[in-house]
Amino acid sequence: MSEQVSAEQADFEKYFTVFAGSAEEDVSYAKTFWSASALHPPLESRLVSADVRQRLRVAGNGSPHDGVNIAHRPPSIDLKSEVFLHEAYLKQRAESKRRYLEKAKKRDEIIALLLKQREDRIKKEMLSLPYRPRKDDGAPSPASADSPEDVQQAILEVRALD
Repeated sequence: MSEQVSAEQADFEKYFTVFAGSAEEDVSYAKTFWSASALHPPLESRLVSADVRQRLRVAGNGSPHDGVNIAHRPPSIDLKSEVFLHEAYLKQRAESKRRYLEKAKKRDEIIALLLKQREDRIKKEMLSLPYRPRKDDGAPSPASADSPEDVQQAILEVRALD
């Protein structure tokens, strides 16, 4: 019998890799690895599977939920999450309000500073007003530039136009 087993092993070993020259411990590790990595057949090819329902449900005792589709049922309200979301919304709103109030306060401060600077500038202009030289636009005034003879001549020309 042992001769028959050794002959079968010899036939078996010629078709497969033999770990020649390897330690017995390495060979046992390799055999364990290859036996553990054997692929199972795909789920579709099995006759019985734990994942697939093989039988119809047993008729219930007439509970009211049997005919109700869960997909069309209104979702149940989770009060804890609703309260949490409401509190988060209130905090966000309070933070937004605080930022707007800070911006409004800063705007009021800037406007007050600009008004103060304007008042100071007007005061300084009023103090220096009497000491400023008068601005002339370069054109001579009609009364100071004309001599009495020129005035008489202009009057005669105007009367001649009538």
